[in-house]
Amino acid sequence: MSVSEDSGDNSAEDKKSKMDVPKANMNKSASTIDNSFAQFEYSSSNTGVTTVDSRAEDDNANGAKSGQKVSRKRKEAGASSLDNGNESYSHGIVEPPLKTSKHGAQSQKKNTTPIQTPLSSLGLITTATGLAAEKNIPDSVTPTPSSNSNSNAKTINKSESLLDTESTPDTVTKFDREDDDLSMAMPECDPVFRSLVNLDPIPDAPPIIKLCPREVAQLELSLQIGDKFMDLSDDTTWREHWHGNLQLLDKDIIMNRDDLANNPDGKQISMQFCDCVAKLARHSDDFTAIKLLFSFVYHMKGTPPMTKKILAYNIQCPASSVTERLQLIMDASERISYDPMVLTQDGWTTVKSDVPDGHTGGSYLIGRRVIWQNFEAIVIAFVRDEDSGDLWRCLWIEDLDTFDLEADELQEGMAKWEKKVAKRKTSSAPSAKASRPSIRFAANRNFSVDGIEEGMILAKSYKSKGGQPWPARVMHVTEVKALGIQLGSRRSSSKNEIHIVFLAPFWNGHRNGSSGSGIPTATSQYATGPLFELETIDVSEDTIQKYPYSPDDGTISISSLRSEFSFLGLPKAAFPRFLHSHRLAMALKNYARRDLKLNPQGAIDAEATASLTDTHPMSIKTFSFPDALLNLPFEYILSKHPDPMKTKSTSLYVENDEVKEPIMQLHGILTSITPPHCWNERPGVASVCPETPTKKTQPLSLPDSKGLTPTMSPTLNASLRVYSESDKKMLWNIDSFASSYLLQVITSEKDGKISPLHSLYSGLDRLVKNLNKMVIESEEASVQNLDTRQENLSSLLVQCMTVKGQCEENLFSIAIPDTFDKEKIVKEWRRACERIFKRAIVRLGHVDAGNGVTAVLTDSRCNEHITASGSFERAVRLPAAVKGARNAGAGTRPNLPIITKIEDAYLTLAEEKILPMAHKASYLKRMKKKITALAPDAKGIPLTDDSDGEGGEDTMGSRGSFTAAVTAVAVALKGVDMIVGGKCVNAFCAIRPPGHHAGRELRPMNAISNGFCLLNAAASAALYAAAPRSQGGLGLKRVCIIDIDLHHGNGTQDILCSTYDPRFLYVSTHAGGPHINGFQDDASDDGGISRGLKSGKNEGIFPGRCGDISPHPGVLNIPLGNKVTPSSLGTALVCQVTPAVQKFDPELIIISAGFDAHVNDPLGMGGLTSQDFGTVTKVICQMALRSCSGRILSVLEGGYGVPCCRPLETDLFLPKSAEGSQLKLLNLGEDLPDNMDDKMDTMLARKLDKCHQDGFSECVREHVRNLALGSNVEG
Repeated sequence: MSVSEDSGDNSAEDKKSKMDVPKANMNKSASTIDNSFAQFEYSSSNTGVTTVDSRAEDDNANGAKSGQKVSRKRKEAGASSLDNGNESYSHGIVEPPLKTSKHGAQSQKKNTTPIQTPLSSLGLITTATGLAAEKNIPDSVTPTPSSNSNSNAKTINKSESLLDTESTPDTVTKFDREDDDLSMAMPECDPVFRSLVNLDPIPDAPPIIKLCPREVAQLELSLQIGDKFMDLSDDTTWREHWHGNLQLLDKDIIMNRDDLANNPDGKQISMQFCDCVAKLARHSDDFTAIKLLFSFVYHMKGTPPMTKKILAYNIQCPASSVTERLQLIMDASERISYDPMVLTQDGWTTVKSDVPDGHTGGSYLIGRRVIWQNFEAIVIAFVRDEDSGDLWRCLWIEDLDTFDLEADELQEGMAKWEKKVAKRKTSSAPSAKASRPSIRFAANRNFSVDGIEEGMILAKSYKSKGGQPWPARVMHVTEVKALGIQLGSRRSSSKNEIHIVFLAPFWNGHRNGSSGSGIPTATSQYATGPLFELETIDVSEDTIQKYPYSPDDGTISISSLRSEFSFLGLPKAAFPRFLHSHRLAMALKNYARRDLKLNPQGAIDAEATASLTDTHPMSIKTFSFPDALLNLPFEYILSKHPDPMKTKSTSLYVENDEVKEPIMQLHGILTSITPPHCWNERPGVASVCPETPTKKTQPLSLPDSKGLTPTMSPTLNASLRVYSESDKKMLWNIDSFASSYLLQVITSEKDGKISPLHSLYSGLDRLVKNLNKMVIESEEASVQNLDTRQENLSSLLVQCMTVKGQCEENLFSIAIPDTFDKEKIVKEWRRACERIFKRAIVRLGHVDAGNGVTAVLTDSRCNEHITASGSFERAVRLPAAVKGARNAGAGTRPNLPIITKIEDAYLTLAEEKILPMAHKASYLKRMKKKITALAPDAKGIPLTDDSDGEGGEDTMGSRGSFTAAVTAVAVALKGVDMIVGGKCVNAFCAIRPPGHHAGRELRPMNAISNGFCLLNAAASAALYAAAPRSQGGLGLKRVCIIDIDLHHGNGTQDILCSTYDPRFLYVSTHAGGPHINGFQDDASDDGGISRGLKSGKNEGIFPGRCGDISPHPGVLNIPLGNKVTPSSLGTALVCQVTPAVQKFDPELIIISAGFDAHVNDPLGMGGLTSQDFGTVTKVICQMALRSCSGRILSVLEGGYGVPCCRPLETDLFLPKSAEGSQLKLLNLGEDLPDNMDDKMDTMLARKLDKCHQDGFSECVREHVRNLALGSNVEG
């Protein structure tokens, strides 16, 4: 939402008047209030009434009445004033009210009249007894105003749902005693902000007593909350977020509701709740109504501990007067709005990031100055709210009020600040022209993108403040000329620009509507703008990208679009608009592709034509859509599409665990509106009225994928548990799993001869019969033997993968008739076998094995690898990873088991069979020999240095390092066995040391070192999975490794993909790129660069140039620049990784799960949060569900954001303030061995202290949690 320029400018005078209200007016208003209260009565028991007499005025003489009490710096209302001299109280509203999100985020909207409610039901408690005197009142006591009990029933129920039911005085005291959040050091924040505000420590105070139901009802009566007060106001309900309810201090209370009931045309007299309580208070403890409100907020779900501490102290500390008590209340409200610890505990970020976070900039903008409502402010915090989008909290420098801005509002405020600064520079140097930085990028006349011939691109609009790439159509030069669009005043300018039409942009919606909660709704904010928006943009790689989706299969993947949307930093309400944009883009692209096939265009010299027409070549190459198509009623067509927010729709269907929707067939629409089709006739056919089709139970049959779904649904058929005697041994048939297209191919006959692919039919028939047999036997067994059931499942799955692989080899070795598409046959064969695999683990699994199970594997022997003191790769990483997994539910849920000990047989398998396949014998011999020669107590010794002593600075270890590394490989091998054997769908291996930099030889691909790696567990697991069963492997045909570590996995690429091997696809998203590492010099004898993990910034990024290119189809390296950000990683995953993995169609996905791209990691080269890593995991799980029934093995690699776990040693040469003795320690519980130390210097300990908020353990938690969510192969 935004405030217009006019409203912002005009508010300056009002805001100034708010700060300097004449005392005479305040005194006059106060006396008016007293007169209006003449009929209002109170008693200490809240059941009787007494008249407010002159003594109240005397008690308030020191400030409350005279207006000399400290004025609250209101966000919603101005100071009190007289209305045209009338004897009534009103507010001069000069600033808009605030909206509150679930994070307590506040944003402004246009000025409105004050919210007002009646005097007669104002039940303010003004007694001096306080909460403690009322704590023994029975809960059964009902509020005195019985007439209000029914009307407030709903609000009472809602208030109960907002309160923390487990929060009692005892538990709160225990919480305050044990929780260290309140005693931790103040979180980092902007230094300018810190210099402006008061951040003195808050003294301890007793916890606030929890309200009983009677007190809640009395508070609601005082605040005029409930159905009874809905006649004059909509603000009669509790807010969902704690901060929204704390803002009820500013709620307008209507003082003359009874008078208004008798005289509806009368004028409302209103006063803010806080001022009303202070006005009626006789002494400093007479603030019971506000005490009730503070107690309610104190015990709400999600209230930050620091907020509780501030509330408890400021309402209970001694005060000598009403004015002093009011000042404390105002101070509490103000401090809570900007306190860095409150913000951090409530999910905000107060630390400025080194690089932009997402398309909007995120925490990178902390510390920036803005001009808002003509007053200077500073950005102090950032939060990514999934409902409201990205929000920034700002602080007015003049009066220290806080307010929140959305992305477009922040850009507006920063632009005003820059304009103000530019004017200052101009005035100080009249001869110099103020330069305004351009938001455009250097245009390139030779630039183009793949697929421009079909007209669709992704482009960045200059009007979208977030800079998200959005679907757009490139206008053809003939269309531009026909519309008479000005091509620019200069030939050079027009030749570097193109005219595009953004499809369903989200940024052009009207902002004047909002939901009841104050959060803009999809209808009011995002769906109200024009469906198409014309814009002229410069042509460069920064503004234009290739459109990533193809209409080949005739469908739109809703699942893929949801994944891409999650990385854009937009609120959920914008998703329908995002989906519409891709619906239009896919429909237009499909039309262009079809037309180009039917009407091939001759070769056109785009460069020459562009020169003649003064346009960019892309305007010549793009597709020219007919006017009739462009003028179709797309608004109406899209309005009939299914709502993407609903889970069920007749037009949506699931294929291979992916939600899809058919593409709009625009050529069919155009055909249908021309004769004779518009007459419901076909040429040469009599006009008939077609019968109404019966509703189908099967998914929609699509033009390009007809016959590619099973003729019988295995899920539906399997759910029928009553069988006839003749069918009892046949739950499923072949056609339950194979598509009609595949059945036609493998059963066809020609000249009396059976199909050469009949072996596929035999293989399927054998698998289906064995599946039927095992399921029936397991369900008929009187006593379930889980071990036998697991053995049967494993043998069936082995048979399934074996038959799948053998028959796939036959497909490539025999001649197939030209009438059949071999690629489509292979695809359908793989799908049929995977359907059988899924059905087996669903029906033969049990509560802790099979479908829905995610296993966590680890082994304490990995702790025997001990690095040097101060190394980022510390031993405590392993127990920290286990803690993260436990926080995700591992070990407490039957479908999320944790295995802490690996059988010795896997160590033997790893050392004797698998590791020799991954590493050269000379490397293994050298490593083992060097480690064995170490002293038993040796720690942090270089292990990978050469004869000259080079290359050992990163890879250090101890006497137990080789055992630890072999154990890590063994854990990964067991994980693969469990997945392929059906014991779990996916698995996470919490192991160390990491391994993806360890190659066949020492320092692979010319890297300067092995990083922190000794043996490569991920590559070993891939080799084990792909090795033939005759060689001790599992016989899988294709294994994909997706490396999400901050660094390129040069070791994994060296082992698996030094040359092209069709069994493996290695994908890596990492920091780097030629513009950082330098381009390869053919004359150079080193393919890499001299950079270790701790070397200078100007020497490139470890391990070097090897990750900047993809040498063959088996490697997809995606360097993401200096830092890995959510937007760059998300775009890479959706636009590059997902299509590549789908094309490869793996039978197992292995994740090299490195978390060192986290924003708080000490390497300082990432911008991801733990939530981002969860989203990445979710996207990879979706890939696995489509191709390999969800089979994923995740192997821990990097990630070093683990706070200090042991007290630091005292440094006698440092003052106590610098020792770090006050740093909070990470509690790892029983997972931290007693003999494991955690030595580090104070500087590193302080750097890691911010990881308490969000660090390595939280990354593992989100990773494991999303693996578990993706383990249900039934969807």
